[in-house]
Amino acid sequence: MAFNIGSSLQNYKWGKYNKILFNQQCSLMMRKYFLFIFLSITFSIQAQEMQRLVPANGRYNPERTKKNDLIHTKLELRPDWKKQYMYGVATITFKPHFYEQHTLELDAKGFEIQKVTMKGQNLKFDYDKRVLSISLGKSFTRKDTAQVQIVYVAKPNELPSGGSDAITADKGLYFINADGTDPEKPRQIWTQGETEANSCWFPTIDTPNQKTTLEIYITLDKASADARFITLSNGKLVSSKINTDGTRTDYWKQDKPAAPYLTMIAIGDFRKVVDPRYKTFEVSYYVEPKFEKYAMNIFGRTPEMITYFENLLGVKYQWDKYAQIAVREYVSGAMENTTATVHGDFIQKDNHQLADDNDDGVIAHELFHHWFGNLVTCESWSNLPLNESFANYSEYLWAAHKYGQDEADLVAHIAFNQYFGEAQEKQEPLIRYRYHDKEDMFDSHSYAKGGRILHLLRKQVGDDAFFAALKLYLTQNAFKTAELDQLRLAFESVTGEDLHWFFDQWFMKPGHPDLQVLQQFANGKLKLTINQVQDTTYAPVYRLQLPVEVWANNQKTTHEVVIDKATQTFEWPLSAAPQMVLLDPENVLVGRILHQKTQEEYIYQYYHAERIPARLLALEILTFEPDDDSTATNPALDKTIRKVLLDATKDKFWRIRQLAVQKFNDYDGDDFLEVERALQSRVQSDDRSYVRADAILAMKGFQNAQNDKLFRQALTDTSYTVQAAALEAILASRPPDAEELAKKYEQSGITDIFAAVGGYYAESASPEKFNWFYEHLNKMNGGDLYQVLGIFGTYLVKSPQDVQKKSLPLLKRIAMNNTQWYVRFAGMQTLALLTDIPEAKALLKEVIAAEKDERLQKVYQQYKDL
Repeated sequence: MAFNIGSSLQNYKWGKYNKILFNQQCSLMMRKYFLFIFLSITFSIQAQEMQRLVPANGRYNPERTKKNDLIHTKLELRPDWKKQYMYGVATITFKPHFYEQHTLELDAKGFEIQKVTMKGQNLKFDYDKRVLSISLGKSFTRKDTAQVQIVYVAKPNELPSGGSDAITADKGLYFINADGTDPEKPRQIWTQGETEANSCWFPTIDTPNQKTTLEIYITLDKASADARFITLSNGKLVSSKINTDGTRTDYWKQDKPAAPYLTMIAIGDFRKVVDPRYKTFEVSYYVEPKFEKYAMNIFGRTPEMITYFENLLGVKYQWDKYAQIAVREYVSGAMENTTATVHGDFIQKDNHQLADDNDDGVIAHELFHHWFGNLVTCESWSNLPLNESFANYSEYLWAAHKYGQDEADLVAHIAFNQYFGEAQEKQEPLIRYRYHDKEDMFDSHSYAKGGRILHLLRKQVGDDAFFAALKLYLTQNAFKTAELDQLRLAFESVTGEDLHWFFDQWFMKPGHPDLQVLQQFANGKLKLTINQVQDTTYAPVYRLQLPVEVWANNQKTTHEVVIDKATQTFEWPLSAAPQMVLLDPENVLVGRILHQKTQEEYIYQYYHAERIPARLLALEILTFEPDDDSTATNPALDKTIRKVLLDATKDKFWRIRQLAVQKFNDYDGDDFLEVERALQSRVQSDDRSYVRADAILAMKGFQNAQNDKLFRQALTDTSYTVQAAALEAILASRPPDAEELAKKYEQSGITDIFAAVGGYYAESASPEKFNWFYEHLNKMNGGDLYQVLGIFGTYLVKSPQDVQKKSLPLLKRIAMNNTQWYVRFAGMQTLALLTDIPEAKALLKEVIAAEKDERLQKVYQQYKDL
């Protein structure tokens, strides 16, 4: 599952993990100008006390005991749109795993169980609304195969709410706009099974160490059949039959076993686009009608990905088809259901949006799961990195293959910073048998850190051995489950080496190495002292093999060092003082390198380092501005730094150009005209829309009529992001036609453009604009709504109380009823701006009292005294 805001920054990923970041960090929800996550990894050890982070000490969570094994699951389903129920008949074929069994226990959450039979005979059962315990009437041995049939009604909306950062709800089955009363939304039904939510809509043994083949019959009512609603499920569509009563039954069959959490259905008004370029099996894309003509542009690299991953792994794609579908109000980023990946509707883009970026990262992520996760499945959630680390790493692999090493390095750098951002709050082993909740496993450790450790392992053993070991792991465990030892043994079998030390320190221990590097040059010798300064209460003293790149007299030499002690010193003869010393120049280490350097050394590093992370780091440090220092001056005012930034605006790599133009935001100093010309050049000629947009925003405060002309030309840019930046810049200067221009764009359905107009209206806070805000906010959801609520809050704070009171019903609905917890939180924050109004204060208390999400309950404690 993707948890994406995750790809190259060109293809910022939105998967389950990428979704966690989307939920946790505002910048990841905004997507306005493709904000970049940066974590400075250079600091003074002497000036900072290292924080001790204790791993979670939850209960021990082993693989679930297998009393019975699923063999086959047949579901006959009939959704009821009005009641939002699923009427079902489940026929479960199973056998005892080893010991004799006289009962079958199935996970079945919140059902109405109407009947349980075996061979037409009623069976006795006990049911506590969580587990259905069926008395089989006799004992069965492991040589026996048995079958039970359960007639039931699933009522997902009557289940208690739950979820996590990665998966924001866990009721399994979702009806979107079920009554059809919202003209802004299509009617849809879809499911989301991970982690153990599929047992909210069909009875099963809902654990990753089970595998089952599938037959799924979906009967649509006459209205849905007449509307030509499409269904999608696992495997192949065997038949679609119109019944005598006008209903329609679609029959899907998957004859290869997969874990129950990978089962899915989707129903709605979708358009199916079959990719005509792939002939081996069907590759198809399901989108809303208005995106049908863009489907190939959105998903069209999928066939190339399949071929690339097959060749890379030496293992063919094992399944009957590959479909991808986009649904509304999805509770995760994306989900790798076997043969049928579900994406949130963020993935649906027109060509103007695709001018900014595509979502290749999350597409690659979910596809790669069909080897790692679907073909070979983690046997327990404790071993989740066996699924998610590989899917995360696929984003790097695809970026390197398709877009080049610089893009791949940026993907790696983002993953690196995602993990270190989380590591400030918690540090856990990758493989965790002790956790408080299985949802805790869906974090930056399992995803981003795991992906980086796989790359480290690749560097440790070499490319040939790495991919040979993956092939062995996949073939030995195909259609089975695995734990970490199976992966380790595959690598040991291929390499002939004992790798327990590597897997132990990187997968089984929390934390990461912090390497303090002290550099001296004297008497023709370069001396490096490397101290491992991480807290070794839980983290080990690491065994590391790293290159050191040394530049002197503009010549590079590379040395290999093995670090396996708390303190080690290395010396090399050198004919002149080093211009740059770079430990781990390829940014492979999953750890921090604390190496203080002079300004001159960082400037040299920017110009001469060969890989993107080192160059980005140098530029960030050279232009660092502390947030809490009001006396700090803009680094660009320094002539030396300004020269570097001006050169960086012409850098070969777009992210460096983007960072450089951001650093000239609202610049007012020496060489102003040269800076302005550099920014103008980016607006006019840069091939990346994010760079063009940020250059416009950097200049929006400049007083130059020529820029206004440039901005107005940018209103016709192919990218909505650039159009929105241009509109914001024009309106910021309050030209005579500002009202006319705002009026022209105020009905745009593009969130960034709405935000530009809304920001303009918020400044004047005209009461007659309330209805405009209200109308548009009422249509928004998810990240779009989150993005603009702050603008609406600015408008309300500047408005009279009668306008503020008119907003309360809308804010109440958002803060109490929105399906996404982060949007409810934003609604509450906006409401909290209005506590001078007694009605708002009372409403805020009501919102806080009604919130059921534990994450928000903790946050809301700070408001309890209001």
